[in-house]
Amino acid sequence: MNRNLMVASCLAMGLIAGCSSLGVESSHNSISRQAMPADYGWASAEGPLLGGSQASEQHIYTVTNRKEFVVALEQSGNLPSIIQIRGTINLSSDDSGRELKEEDYRVAPYQFDLYKAAYAPSVWNIKPLIKGRPNRKLSGPQEEARQASADRQKAQIVVNIPSNTSLIGLGDDAKIIKGMLYLGAGVENVIIRNIHFEDAFDYFPSWDPGDSFKIDTSYPGCQAKYVNANLGPQKCRGGRWNAEYDLISINGAKRIWIDHCSFSDGDRPDYFFPAVYPFPQNEITQKVQHHDGLIDIINQADLITISSSYFHDHDKAMLIGNSDKKTQDEGHLRVTLHGNYFKNVGQRMPRVRYGQVHSYNNYFVGDASGDGQGANNYERHVDSLKDKPKHNILRQALGAGKHSAIYSEANVFEIANGTPANAIGHMKGDVAFDRGSMFNGQMIDIIAEANKVSGKILSKDVGWQPYLYGPAPLLPVSEVIDYVKANAGAGKL
Repeated sequence: MNRNLMVASCLAMGLIAGCSSLGVESSHNSISRQAMPADYGWASAEGPLLGGSQASEQHIYTVTNRKEFVVALEQSGNLPSIIQIRGTINLSSDDSGRELKEEDYRVAPYQFDLYKAAYAPSVWNIKPLIKGRPNRKLSGPQEEARQASADRQKAQIVVNIPSNTSLIGLGDDAKIIKGMLYLGAGVENVIIRNIHFEDAFDYFPSWDPGDSFKIDTSYPGCQAKYVNANLGPQKCRGGRWNAEYDLISINGAKRIWIDHCSFSDGDRPDYFFPAVYPFPQNEITQKVQHHDGLIDIINQADLITISSSYFHDHDKAMLIGNSDKKTQDEGHLRVTLHGNYFKNVGQRMPRVRYGQVHSYNNYFVGDASGDGQGANNYERHVDSLKDKPKHNILRQALGAGKHSAIYSEANVFEIANGTPANAIGHMKGDVAFDRGSMFNGQMIDIIAEANKVSGKILSKDVGWQPYLYGPAPLLPVSEVIDYVKANAGAGKL
């Protein structure tokens, strides 16, 4: 078949499949055919991770839009497949390529201003508290319509990735934007490389009036029982907006390698959407959140390596384990993080529950200022409103949560206005280990110093030791910054 006929045939299929002679990188000598190197972190603990590297030619696809992407995934199923991304895939678009926005998903009578008014603390919080918090189960036509709208968006922008898949970006500008990749229970053996992921934007975030709610008497008028407009739970701090979508959700899947990818909020960072309720529900953390995590690893997901990737300009980057109550996560959530760059990220790099997480040769850069100064929460809240920082306040880089066992080696933490407790934070955990890491240019015992700052003790006895370094042996900390800057992110393979 001549070149023109081959192009026409491929276009008629709605995607380029099995057409490696079309100027697509040859599947036999490009990164598309590469398996994960042996012994490279937790993802290799149960043997070779091949992804779709052994795909037959008819299961090699090059896609340029959402429609082609979805068709390729449907055709390949769980057979070994290589899906190459060229240009930008906008997951919030219809089959004609038109971008879908809030008005396309909205179900009447939902309107943000009406929703905001219906569940305002001055209206909702004056009802009797339930277990010391406002009722967290919103009801009424606005919440019903919000949920229906959210369901409509979710059906469009969430794409399921099957087992035995390699998802590979071509060139230095391959992007998947405005949606979420979902790797569910039963999925395994997946490779994702060389892709920019941006802006999994939730048009219909939910308000949770009980999230972080506290009867804090440093706030004038704050008390459990409603009396009048100036006395009652509506005068207490608390309540949060919550978004639904991560850029990648690993929800029960196992044996996953994510390498040389970039993750961010794109051109719609959450600081564009400040708090909408008046004091005291206008803390920095009460912004209208339209983005959830960058990568979340939950519900017994296991054996994952994330390497040489760039996480930037986002608040909550990575959750490993999503509930203290999920004891079934014990023995799972084993994750390796190597050679990654975290810049202007607020927290969760990652936050860990239950998992054994190996973090080595990563570079963390951020600013811990912005929460305000004062003798109590009220004074700090008032002071914080003066600066209105646009950076994501770095609270904890590594978060040691319940029954977690983080093993940190030769990481570099550059945290302006921060302390070692911002590098490795106590979040109901018992243990965390670090050796050979640098904090703000100094070689210190980060765990010991963090314990002094927080007054909460993390033991160094994590009960395990990493052994899977593969082709990326531990670098001395003096080489980490140059190595990470040269290698982390999409477009650097």
